[in-house]
Amino acid sequence: MSEDLRVAVSPDALSEIRADPAKLSELVRCAESFRTFLNYWLFVSQEQKKVMLLGPALWAAQEIAVDTMKVADKAFFLKARKLGETTLGTAFDGWVLRFRDQNARVHLFSRRDDAAQELLSAVKFGLARLPEWMRLPITRSTTHELEFAAGPDDRRLVKAYPADEDTAVEATCTHGHVDEWARMQNPRKVWQAIEPSMAGSCHFITTGKGPTNYTSEFWRRSRAEETGFRPVFIDALQRPDRDEAWLEAKRRGMRLEDARQEYPMTEEDALAGEGDYYFNEKELDRAAEETLGPCAAVLGRSYVHSWDIGRHRDAAVGTILDVTGAVCDVVKFVRFREMPYPMLQREIEETHRAYGGLTVIEKNSAGEAVLENLELPENEAIGFNTTNKSKPVILAGLKIGFQKELVRYDAAEWPQLDQELRGYRLPDDDVVQDSVMALAIGYAHAARGRQGHRAARGRLMRAGVW
Repeated sequence: MSEDLRVAVSPDALSEIRADPAKLSELVRCAESFRTFLNYWLFVSQEQKKVMLLGPALWAAQEIAVDTMKVADKAFFLKARKLGETTLGTAFDGWVLRFRDQNARVHLFSRRDDAAQELLSAVKFGLARLPEWMRLPITRSTTHELEFAAGPDDRRLVKAYPADEDTAVEATCTHGHVDEWARMQNPRKVWQAIEPSMAGSCHFITTGKGPTNYTSEFWRRSRAEETGFRPVFIDALQRPDRDEAWLEAKRRGMRLEDARQEYPMTEEDALAGEGDYYFNEKELDRAAEETLGPCAAVLGRSYVHSWDIGRHRDAAVGTILDVTGAVCDVVKFVRFREMPYPMLQREIEETHRAYGGLTVIEKNSAGEAVLENLELPENEAIGFNTTNKSKPVILAGLKIGFQKELVRYDAAEWPQLDQELRGYRLPDDDVVQDSVMALAIGYAHAARGRQGHRAARGRLMRAGVW
């Protein structure tokens, strides 16, 4: 840090800046004004397929965000698609790194690892192409971290994280950029995981995801001034190449809920519908509130075991439900990756012997062979064939079970199950669903499990051992 410049500069640029009063003044102006800094920030325009300066090309949507960033350290941008807010957000990340505090640290969060890396790449692209007299040298660059040297005791770092409830943030940050927060599998738990690291400013930049999504609740609380975040809604027409005719054409043929969420004109549009998640978030929250949790077998209670076997490279998932009463509790959940089938069979047999009851094996793929080789009592192990007809039926049954508060599970104990339930959607070709299917199969056989228990009790009573 040079005292007469008031901002950090590299040794290579110092003499150039001192020799040119105009550059010195401009450097100070950029340090004081994010809007001025944007006149030097280069990005790759996806629309025009070329590198452009951001400042002269700002859209109305981006101007709205810039005005907010001037006066609010913490902001929640609820927006339509493709308004350039993420591009602007990465420019702000770069500005913080270049001009904010000594040893500035920026954290980038997105719902997927590749998306988080793309944010980091955009920050690196802009910082590396600043004028030489403004640039800081890069000292380390990886797919997830970028470090700059601003002085002997001043190392500035930006780090990219794929955000989930298990995200481990090892240090506090000067600024946090959370991209597409509403689209993450469990926004509530993501925020709980990363909030303690937010020591400075923070920007949420996201489209909406239905009225029951946690981000919608957070938005409403922000409107009520309960969160410390300034809520800013930006509608779909806040860019120069869009008008009412464009909006009508874009929405044509889309589901009403999707059209309103992706190209909203009001806050109500952005928060409309249930989104494309299959299970309701609030209902899942209730299901996870008061559960039996992990429980060993209890004499006199009824159990149903359900297994989604999967192929060799897929996970095998088992759920054990206590089906004694009207409410079904998950009391055990296991997930194995690439377990040899003989070992898996022994696991299924041992679990069955421990709890008793009914064991249901999904017969698709390798499930049929596993079922045939199980050494279990007759009628206590059955198969279930998942088809285009049976699958919607058991999924709908599970959904109704959550609606009526008849299914419970411990989300903290089994986060994989919780994540898959919250992230499940139709069509499901691109989502992890093993745990969802195992639970759906088990719940579909809850009544049969109770009947089997009663029949077994009757036999034992007649034999004089009950």
